[in-house]
Amino acid sequence: MKFISSITIFILLLSSCANIVAPTGGDKDVNTPKLLSTLDAESMKHVHTKIITFEFDEFIVLNNWEENFYISPPIAKRIQKDIKGKILTLTLEDTLALNTTYFIDLNNCIKDLNEGNVLDTLDYIFSTSDELDTLTISGKLQDAYTLESIENAWVMLFEESKNDTIIFKENPDYIAKTNKEGYFNFPNLNSKNYKIVALTDFDFIYNTEEKIAFNDTIINAETDSFISLLAFDPFVKIDSTIVDTLITNTDSTATDSLLVEEKTFGNLTIITAINNSCIFQLLQNNKIIKEFVFVEQPFLLADITPGKYQLKYIADSNTDSEWTTGNWKAKIQPEKVINYSSEITIRANWDLELEWFIEE
Repeated sequence: MKFISSITIFILLLSSCANIVAPTGGDKDVNTPKLLSTLDAESMKHVHTKIITFEFDEFIVLNNWEENFYISPPIAKRIQKDIKGKILTLTLEDTLALNTTYFIDLNNCIKDLNEGNVLDTLDYIFSTSDELDTLTISGKLQDAYTLESIENAWVMLFEESKNDTIIFKENPDYIAKTNKEGYFNFPNLNSKNYKIVALTDFDFIYNTEEKIAFNDTIINAETDSFISLLAFDPFVKIDSTIVDTLITNTDSTATDSLLVEEKTFGNLTIITAINNSCIFQLLQNNKIIKEFVFVEQPFLLADITPGKYQLKYIADSNTDSEWTTGNWKAKIQPEKVINYSSEITIRANWDLELEWFIEE
């Protein structure tokens, strides 16, 4: 039997900015449940079962518990849950690791019984030692090509000593889940070195059909505070069936790949410090309208139909004239993609010059 000398309990509760007032007359209750207290039902010494009780100000029910709830570091046995009126009781039946800080995420797990108002932020931290690990790493997960935020993805930390062949055969050392904006946070870290990996599936086991993201270097919470991750599908194929592709700055004459009616066009010259193989795409409603491939400057996007466009830059690192995804086994990141921050307008018979700082 393992003995735990003491457990220090800490509560992190971020409440809504709205003032909580008692409903009057027939007004609808729009307030989320409010946490009144948290009690440790046992002495937390020399025991295997850990019971934590949350008391709220109104009757509660669970809300998408299996989807939203998690504990980090993860534990092998399922946590038992029970609701009686205004009280939620969690029973941790697994043996907890010594000298470890645990984080329980209850965000969006609880709602009130009558109106279904969801408590969107409720975090619970406790330690199996006299000290609390307080180092933090946060970050954001985006799709490598579209740069859209990815929600409900698992972000995982593995100790540096673990090799890549066993990473997905055992539980991570720490886990976090991305929110609607793709952000994640590890609030209870120690000072060890870690590998960071993100998966978009429902478990911690990587299969080659799901998106994966990883950082090129080892991270440490003492020196790294924010990590940007780009998730890629190793077999993705970009739909370019309507793309009007021009290859410029080569020995061949640049010609449109699609026949278009004769009309008046505009031109766009992109002024930037980079001078490498790259691709510029013009899009409307996230649909590629025209694509230009360059091997060097000048970056002249010629003969553009007048209109409003989004502009995308792709670093064509392998000079294959298309965006290339990443490779987890070979530790190759997908080719860099940058979206221009605002919409551009192309006018007939106009030459537009656009200064754009593109970080290599």
